[in-house]
Amino acid sequence: MALENSVVFLPVKDIEETTSFYRDIVGIPVVQEQSGGICRIFDTGYGYLGFCQYPDGRPIPGGPVGVCLSLNCHDEADVNSQYDRITKTGWKTECAPKYMENFPVYGFFMRDPNDYKVEFQFILLPDQQLMGGRRGDCYV
Repeated sequence: MALENSVVFLPVKDIEETTSFYRDIVGIPVVQEQSGGICRIFDTGYGYLGFCQYPDGRPIPGGPVGVCLSLNCHDEADVNSQYDRITKTGWKTECAPKYMENFPVYGFFMRDPNDYKVEFQFILLPDQQLMGGRRGDCYV
């Protein structure tokens, strides 16, 4: 048996606000709705992110010790391009693109409407790039 792809599902406070962020700010397309629209799946080009506004009020693993969603870009110039595009929308980032101290990464961070940390990054290990997806570029 071979795996075709993966979907990681995360709970959200407001599916419409989350959809607007990932579709319009981050630039990832919605490819599927489930359960009457309370769950939406986004295609990152490498796999899928699913967000659900669950009716049971489950906790959201965001905040400083919560989930970080890292989105891999083609190169450092692409990280810069994503930063420029996103900041032009008025959405705040936590930092400008930079070389990270503890990891072989060039990137920047921002927070989504659920307080999940979102990172746009380029991994600085030439022989270990995670570029096996359908697209070799970042998301827009």
